[in-house]
Amino acid sequence: MTVPLAPRGARREKSVDVVAATDDELWLVARLRDTSTALDDADDVELIHDLRIDATISVPDLVIREITAHAEHQPYDRCAHTAAPVSGLVGLSLRRGYRRAVMEKLGGTLGCSHFLTLALDLSATNVLSIYLRMRSLTENSPESRADGTWAATGLVVEPNLMNACLALAEDSPVQELARKRLES
Repeated sequence: MTVPLAPRGARREKSVDVVAATDDELWLVARLRDTSTALDDADDVELIHDLRIDATISVPDLVIREITAHAEHQPYDRCAHTAAPVSGLVGLSLRRGYRRAVMEKLGGTLGCSHFLTLALDLSATNVLSIYLRMRSLTENSPESRADGTWAATGLVVEPNLMNACLALAEDSPVQELARKRLES
């Protein structure tokens, strides 16, 4: 008879760090770490996955110039072969069509679902790079948001922010303030 194992919980931690390296280049580090912890012993932690992707991205076109995948921990020896295909993302833009291209290059048995998850998460760089470019021109403060300066800066940096979400809808109070700021 098999003894039942103690109940466990599992956690996935993901992050994407973006740093403006130069005026036309971003450095990215994406991380994924999966762990399992015994519910009756917080010190009983098992590492399942620990992966990282490092990339250099051009701005403003968001084209991947360099990308490498690193596996600090994966459950099977065969998983070691899944880092290399990530380099096939060089040349892709993180804009429209990126997700589809990543699925074609890393999806299914072409790679690892965890590196795939990280590679797809790089698309968040678009929003973060817009923020960094805006922030280099304008302080993000309650005052700059209230007087329309922040949104106006966003439209200068990235005109496609218009209608990107509810707050940035063309007929929103935020965009009305931004237009007034741009007209003055």
